[in-house]
Amino acid sequence: MATFATSADRPWKDPDLEPNAIEYNSNVLQLFMEGLDCQPPGQVLDLGPVCQENISFFARRVKRLYVCDMFIRLERCLGKGDSVGRIWQELDYPPESFDGILLWELADRLDDKEVRTLVKLCHTILKPGGMAVVLVLGEQIARFGVNSFVVGQDFKVRLRPQPHLHLPIRSRQNRDVLAMMTPLNPAKSFICRPGFMEFLFTRD
Repeated sequence: MATFATSADRPWKDPDLEPNAIEYNSNVLQLFMEGLDCQPPGQVLDLGPVCQENISFFARRVKRLYVCDMFIRLERCLGKGDSVGRIWQELDYPPESFDGILLWELADRLDDKEVRTLVKLCHTILKPGGMAVVLVLGEQIARFGVNSFVVGQDFKVRLRPQPHLHLPIRSRQNRDVLAMMTPLNPAKSFICRPGFMEFLFTRD
């Protein structure tokens, strides 16, 4: 069962583990790009947070990059006390529009019902054979708050705190993630050194 905490519940204790000090090589992003490179240039949707480095990184490698920052939309929705369901209209893209979707750790910020809605939308707007990148935060990373995952050369990723975003966190086990992402199919998963998981899912 998923557990729930707010970002401010547990402050960081070890300065060596703060997001600004974390850097790692992303196996999932490398597989994601290798998959895209095996087909004609396609379209990718990045669900945020907005990061100029990521826009530059992906825009050079795909036919068209769309950025829809669902993190800032979720923050505004929760701040107004509105139903989270209101934000899904932002993903009103035509069916089978995208070859890839970057969800990052958005699912960690949603309850199970909301995740199911998000996954259903992603399944609809992904092309057959399309891929989705999902990150699930470990406790040490999650306790700091929301971060953008800044992609650099050779798929080296560093974390950049987003202090303007104050969103809840749901900690989930591996089996919970696999279940909540149905009907997308798990392709690969990796445990990263900073203590979180990377997943690559595909659509049949």
